[in-house]
Amino acid sequence: MRIPRNCRKYLCHRDRWRVEQMLAAQPDLREEDPERDMNLWRHLFSPNDVVRVGDVYSEVSSAKSGEYCWGNNWRGDAIEATTAVCWNASALLRGATYKEAMHRGQACEAVLGRLRGAGIQIVMVVDDGGGGLECWIDPEPGSHPVPSKGRCPGGRNNKTGRSHRVVWADPVARIAWEKEITQEVA
Repeated sequence: MRIPRNCRKYLCHRDRWRVEQMLAAQPDLREEDPERDMNLWRHLFSPNDVVRVGDVYSEVSSAKSGEYCWGNNWRGDAIEATTAVCWNASALLRGATYKEAMHRGQACEAVLGRLRGAGIQIVMVVDDGGGGLECWIDPEPGSHPVPSKGRCPGGRNNKTGRSHRVVWADPVARIAWEKEITQEVA
C-alpha cells in the first residue's frame, strides 16, 4: 500500500492535522501512559493473535512494548496476515515538496491531514520520539500480507531516549482492553 503522491506535494500549514487537534479530541492521551498506549496497539489484533515486538513473538495479550512493533500476525517467523500498515515519518515525508516552510513534525501533520482528507483509514498516530509522527492504517481489503513495522506505543526511541506516545487512536481502539478480552471469552 502506497501513500498517494498528492498527499506529499506542495505541503502547507492549512493541510495540517495538528497534534493539538488530535489531543483535543482525546484529551486523556495528553497524560503519558505507556501501558494504555500499548493496549491501544493491542486492539488492532485479536487477543490470541501471535505478534512480534522487537524480536520477540508472543500472543498479543501478553506482548511487552519495545522500540518496534510489527503490524502483522505471525506463524513462527512467517507473516500470516497484515493487520495494520505503519507509515513512519521517513515514509510520510519521502518525496515531499513544500509550499510553506515546515519542520519535520509539521510536515508529518500536513501529510496526515491530507491522508485523512483523502479518506485513508488511519487507526493510530504515534509520536516517534524523534520529532516525527507515524500512522498505522488499515490495509486495503484483500491485500497480500506485507512486512509492517513501526514505533511501538509505550516503547522508547533508542536514539533520543524519548517515549513513543499515541497522540490519536480510532475510537474502536478506545475500548478497555480487559473488557474486550472478557467479552470475547463470554
